[in-house]
Amino acid sequence: MYNSLVKEMLSKISVDDAEILPTQVKYNVSDNFLTVEIYVSKEKTSFKVFGDAYITAMAKWLQLKLQANESVKVSLEDLIDIFGLPEIKYRNAVQLIELIEKLNER
Repeated sequence: MYNSLVKEMLSKISVDDAEILPTQVKYNVSDNFLTVEIYVSKEKTSFKVFGDAYITAMAKWLQLKLQANESVKVSLEDLIDIFGLPEIKYRNAVQLIELIEKLNER
């Protein structure tokens, strides 16, 4: 059901991922089904997700990219392919693209 990247990202999640520092700036996207919050500072990137395993894995992937100071430029089609999203989960990729756009505006 889940591809190897989704499984890998889920296995890397820890309680520390949700620890928020006072210096972090919050970026979020949400709809009726999910909410993704990313908290960013020079010291740390944290996240919280209210949604399914796919969007949780995608948030972890984004966190790792941001912590490594990697530029995050990815298309909707690439996200769908990278995470092996079933058609019913394409909305998750749209939400993550919106979040990445907000982060790139900072």
